[in-house]
Amino acid sequence: MRVAICGAGVIGAAIAYYLSRRGAEVIVLERRGVACAASSKAGGFLALDWCRGSALDPLARRSFLLHAALPKEIGADWGYRRVATYSGFAIGDGNGAVRRNAALNWVSHRVTVAGRIGSPRTTALVDPGAFTAAMMRAAQDRGAVLRLGQVTGVTRTTDASAVTGVDVAGETIAADAVVIAMGPWSVLAAAWLPLPPVFADKGHSVLFQTGSDIPAEAL
Repeated sequence: MRVAICGAGVIGAAIAYYLSRRGAEVIVLERRGVACAASSKAGGFLALDWCRGSALDPLARRSFLLHAALPKEIGADWGYRRVATYSGFAIGDGNGAVRRNAALNWVSHRVTVAGRIGSPRTTALVDPGAFTAAMMRAAQDRGAVLRLGQVTGVTRTTDASAVTGVDVAGETIAADAVVIAMGPWSVLAAAWLPLPPVFADKGHSVLFQTGSDIPAEAL
């Protein structure tokens, strides 16, 4: 089976790896590069049971277990580590008052730690960009092909009952199945296929270089 995956973010890379591991012929199409958008800027936070009671709970639990197994399976380092997780809050009171945190000595004294909400058994972290790149390399090691180019549409059978490939820079790439994994740009695919629209929320990530002494904790 030949599968065209549109998007080389974390979802596209993971699908490419698992399909190639099962023997599919995989081609990943990406406009700019692997993990070039949200997949390299996300928090990389993993939680086992924070979706308890929702429809996402089985997926979250399965994902957490897969993340734990993948470093040994692939043999790459993307900073996977189990962490204790805490909640906290900061209030700007304007008078310079400080709050001490005996539990977390790396947290600003102007932050109050409310309590622990996850343990190393239930929460973990990865470097999302490194993880995505490693998954793509693992897929390529199993025969997947990464090609840069912008997907502009899909091709169909004459009766439009099935998709037969994708259009990339004036060329048609044949495929038995097409996966749309373009993150917020998946909204473009709603013009090609009857898909629900996907919209993005803008967010911000701030990275701090804290040296080599980094405790296995998250706030």
